[in-house]
Amino acid sequence: MWHRRSWRFYFGIPHFGFYFHGPKPFPGKEEYLNMLREYKKELEEELQEVEKEVNEVRESS
Repeated sequence: MWHRRSWRFYFGIPHFGFYFHGPKPFPGKEEYLNMLREYKKELEEELQEVEKEVNEVRESS
């Protein structure tokens, strides 16, 4: 599809620089550890929910 943008035409694809704004820096050690701790907490909460559901199904059978 053609788009009109100021003085030029383009195909609806963002300009080249849009894709290459430089690599994202890898998080620092502390930030990475915090991310892992947060992920672990979320997994533990989900595991507790699954255990509750398993117990409910066992009791209803």
